[in-house]
Amino acid sequence: MGRDELRQFDFLGAGDPGALDALFGRGGGNGPGPAPWYRFGWMAADLDPLKLSAPLVHPDLATAREAMDADEAARLDADWCGSIGWEIGHLQDAERAAWLVGEIEAGWTPPDDLRAAALDLIARGEAFEAIFAKRLPTVKIFGLSGSETYLVAIEAAIREAGAKSVAVGGMHRGRLTQMALSFEKPLVRCIAECMGTPDLPEGLGASSDVPYHLGWEGTRADGVHMWVAPHPSHLSIVPALTLGRACAMARETGEAPLPLLLHTDAAFAGQGVNMELLQLSGLPQYSVGGTIHLVLNNQLGFTTDPEEARTARACTDIAKLIEAPVIHVNGDDPDAVLAAVRIAARYRNRFGADVVVDLVTFRRRGHNEIEEARFTQPLQYKVIDALPPISTRYAQTLGSDAPDLSAFRTEMDEAFAAAKSWAPNGPDMTPGLAKDIETRLCDPVETGVDVERLRALGIAMATAPEGMTLHPKVLQFLEKRRAAFEKGEGIDWASAEALAMAVAADDGLPVRFSGQDSVRGAFTQRHLALHDQETGAVHSVLGAFGSDVEVFNTPLIENAVLGIEYGISVGERRIQQIWEAQFGDFLSVCQPMFDQFVTGGEDRWLLTSRLTMLLPHGMDGGGPDHSTGHPERVLARCARGNICVVNASTPANYFHALRRQVVRDVAKPLVVFTPKFLLRHGACQSALADFGPSTGFETVIGETVARAKRVVLCSGKMFYLLDAARKERGLEKKVALVRIEQLYPFPAEAVAAALKPYAKADLVWAQEEPENLGPFTWLDRRLEAAAGRRVRLVTRPAAPSPAVGWKGWHEKEQQAVIDGALALED
Repeated sequence: MGRDELRQFDFLGAGDPGALDALFGRGGGNGPGPAPWYRFGWMAADLDPLKLSAPLVHPDLATAREAMDADEAARLDADWCGSIGWEIGHLQDAERAAWLVGEIEAGWTPPDDLRAAALDLIARGEAFEAIFAKRLPTVKIFGLSGSETYLVAIEAAIREAGAKSVAVGGMHRGRLTQMALSFEKPLVRCIAECMGTPDLPEGLGASSDVPYHLGWEGTRADGVHMWVAPHPSHLSIVPALTLGRACAMARETGEAPLPLLLHTDAAFAGQGVNMELLQLSGLPQYSVGGTIHLVLNNQLGFTTDPEEARTARACTDIAKLIEAPVIHVNGDDPDAVLAAVRIAARYRNRFGADVVVDLVTFRRRGHNEIEEARFTQPLQYKVIDALPPISTRYAQTLGSDAPDLSAFRTEMDEAFAAAKSWAPNGPDMTPGLAKDIETRLCDPVETGVDVERLRALGIAMATAPEGMTLHPKVLQFLEKRRAAFEKGEGIDWASAEALAMAVAADDGLPVRFSGQDSVRGAFTQRHLALHDQETGAVHSVLGAFGSDVEVFNTPLIENAVLGIEYGISVGERRIQQIWEAQFGDFLSVCQPMFDQFVTGGEDRWLLTSRLTMLLPHGMDGGGPDHSTGHPERVLARCARGNICVVNASTPANYFHALRRQVVRDVAKPLVVFTPKFLLRHGACQSALADFGPSTGFETVIGETVARAKRVVLCSGKMFYLLDAARKERGLEKKVALVRIEQLYPFPAEAVAAALKPYAKADLVWAQEEPENLGPFTWLDRRLEAAAGRRVRLVTRPAAPSPAVGWKGWHEKEQQAVIDGALALED
């Protein structure tokens, strides 16, 4: 057999080099199973219920069959090449591989009660969707029809895992059917929402969502508590939220829930965030004791065939990244589905690791109920149309009658009748959606702390364990920090940040600080972990202040990490939780999580969060990718008090912004644009008294210049550039600087009060970002309303890139902004 002929056993020539390596003598052994069934048996398994794709018999497998006793070959084929394809040849862990082989070859036949329950569940799934199609023919429910054994897989996973609670990250396919029959969301409510009754009171102030996006939390009849994540249509971002929620549930109850992630074949293979989640799965900071991934593989995207959707042979190939077992199973064989999921759950429970079940099925209808799939897959649907319902075929296999669904049909009829008068029994008002929430989020909050307590915490942060050998520059860093706290002045940005977390930990609150290279700090500003230069021992600077303190670096992953962090924050009532993006244009990479959850979670699904996002920001000559946290993009998502956005100019105000997150009763995500320029700026320091009692976050910092001809409004770093230039030019008595520290909610009253003494002065807003970027496009009319007159913009010209690439050009542009802001008319 030539190389071209062998290529069919590779993943279309590009996916799994291991298959070809084995053929060309580079396999490195066959593992604990019966070679070559162990490596290649899954390719020869009978997986396609439509029989449109023939199993592939590897030449080594064919040779082995011919060389051995026919009965023994038949036994091995039955174990390895039946309705289940055990793809485990990529596992390098000998213990896990051997355990799986033992389970596979031990065999298992579902008992009669499980088979009867599976038949009943399949039949109810068919009836549920048939009734919906008849009564609400134009309502999209993205039906499960053709894949009803997926309900059996879900039920088996919940049962076999044995967890008291389950965190479910779902997908669109069959969602309503799963909600009603698997997760036991009240049937009347499911139907009423599909009939157009909102899940929330109209006056609540939330947007809510379409019915098939809504989540659910409740307890099933068997006592298992279900948390089903809401499901935006941005594919595969829900799993990250779900894993974060699972982490929080474990913390809240002391018992790990089952994370159950539901995928479709096209999304699991196509969305990169799935790879990110798998990469995170084995890291202790994101550990959930293993996840069961159930892939509903109906061998079709919306209208896209598999050969158009991926290079890899299997839609689950990315799971090999972490050596997760992949169990392919023919969805037309409910007994095999029960057996496959049983072993998957047992593997997850035993090894605390991820496992993937690929349920190969088909879709009887189009992508949704009003789509026609036969336009694009006519041959496939000729086969599908000829197939009787799976319940009919399974009943024949069992030699039993069809389940009696009369009681279920009556229940459905009664639910449809009751749905006509159903109304949500939810809150008429929630604090975070109050009509005056934007005003309330501008109200002062006392976040100051006793100065002597702060001093003690600061000195402790600056003290290394006795006998630890530090790098000379780190020792110098600690000595400088210690001196600042002893003197009560000169507190810099990083010290204020660490102090906020130390206070929270000392108060007994959970602290979770993470980000890309954030422990040391991308700009060498934090040193939250001290490393012994002789022994390599590591000391956590904040670890001594509380038992629940996590400070760690994250992988170079933004999208999935932000989703998990948000999910954790949803589950925690009060937590000082901070995630920092690396200094670059990294908001762009996690934009889906930011849009769907951070800014939209409360408005759509009443999810509340105290998560703080740090977005490094500042035009410092670093070029287009190292200059902006995209304030214009963040502010564009701001409305109805959904988040808070801060660009602070002093370490003390930054401290109070972080403290406010855990002190204030109303939970809101916080975005902070953090500087590079100010980290070591001599003027950007605070006295310890600025952190003390009766102090708090200042939304606006003004100043008194009695005869000012011009008031320059600005935010963050711009103040220091303008103040230095003002002093150089002797304009301290002619130009006043007003700092807007909180960009959203816009502090209109505080701005008006700061500008009140300057009724005759010229007003300008100075920003370092180009005219089409930065905060002014959002602030413009708000500043005008607060000032009672137009505020002129002074900035760089509009540009398609956030910044220029050459430092000389940058400096020239920056000087022009400063000159324009301070240029007084004669």
